[in-house]
Amino acid sequence: MPTDRADLIVSLEKHNAAFTTLLSLIPSQYYIAPTQEEADSKWMKNKKRKTGEEIKEHKRRAKASKLDPENNKTTVDILFGDSSVPSSSSGPGPLSATSTSKLARPAPTSASALSSAPSARPGSSLPPSIAPLPPTASISDLRSKLASKLAGFRRDRGVDDAAESRDALEAERRARRGEMRDKRRNERKEERRKAKAEPTAKPAKTQLIVPALPRVDTVSYPSVSLPSGSSSGKSKAPLKTLSNPSQALAHLQKHQTHLAGLPAEKRAEIEERERWAKAEERAAGGKVADNEKVLKNAVKRMEKAKAKGGKEWAERKRDLDKSQAVAMKKRNDNIAARAEARKNKRLGIKDKGAKKGMKKGRPGFEGKKGKGGGAKKGGAGVGAGGKAGGAGGKTGGGAGGKGK
Repeated sequence: MPTDRADLIVSLEKHNAAFTTLLSLIPSQYYIAPTQEEADSKWMKNKKRKTGEEIKEHKRRAKASKLDPENNKTTVDILFGDSSVPSSSSGPGPLSATSTSKLARPAPTSASALSSAPSARPGSSLPPSIAPLPPTASISDLRSKLASKLAGFRRDRGVDDAAESRDALEAERRARRGEMRDKRRNERKEERRKAKAEPTAKPAKTQLIVPALPRVDTVSYPSVSLPSGSSSGKSKAPLKTLSNPSQALAHLQKHQTHLAGLPAEKRAEIEERERWAKAEERAAGGKVADNEKVLKNAVKRMEKAKAKGGKEWAERKRDLDKSQAVAMKKRNDNIAARAEARKNKRLGIKDKGAKKGMKKGRPGFEGKKGKGGGAKKGGAGVGAGGKAGGAGGKTGGGAGGKGK
């Protein structure tokens, strides 16, 4: 049995509403192809340099247009308009002529099909503002257009673009560069030749407003004229310099006593002569001991050092005498012990205190036989031709010799 017309229309309206809802979810920039002006404006919007105010104004307008509800339209609103969008809330009922005409034809599958639908069907409900998109130019077409424009510009300037003219231009440029290179080389050669031809040429002196001072080649040092008798006095009685502070102090005190007994005029003359002599000695790098206080301090330091050295020498001598006495006592004791051992050996008396007097062996060698502090078997005895002597055996610590 065929389906009722009313049920069929209701089913078509439901399907139409579902497809319209899906279409509204697709952003318009991904569903509708942009026009040529929109594509050009995307890449050429910053072609000219803009000021700061223009940039701010552009940003403000872009933000305002973004927030404008008129610009935020879905794909369905752009394609069909608000009045022609089928509503699912209308419920079942007869479709309008516009909806029926839209449902009667298949849905467009692409933006080009949508744009060409009004021209194919004049009675459709699409707005007349939607026109078919112009065909997009390919890259090769754009390159050919650019080449034709460049060729037109060259023709306007009167430039010949033939291969022969380019070769001639390059040859002319190379020739010009070669001439300039030769010219620079010749100039350098000429400069070197002039420099060799005039090696001794002196530059002209600049004339000064103030005349230059005459150059003096000899240098004279001023001489100091000493008072009368000072130079000859040095040869007659040279200044006495002593390195020993005690001798220098004694000489200074004796000289001051001698000057105190002279008349005032004679004393002043001698003091003046000595002052110049001391100045000459200091200028020559010598030392003049004429300060009594400094000399007394030097003598005091020297006496202290001498007393300290004498004390150290006495202590050293006392320690030396003590060590000599200890060494002599030890030597005498050893001589007496050897004499007593020889006497006891002749008489055949055993030395009872030999073992008691033996030195203890070194740590770690107490039980070692032979060399070391341990005693060998066989104590003090007299053997016929034996090597074991008194206490300690061959290498024992006690006193003993070879047996006979």
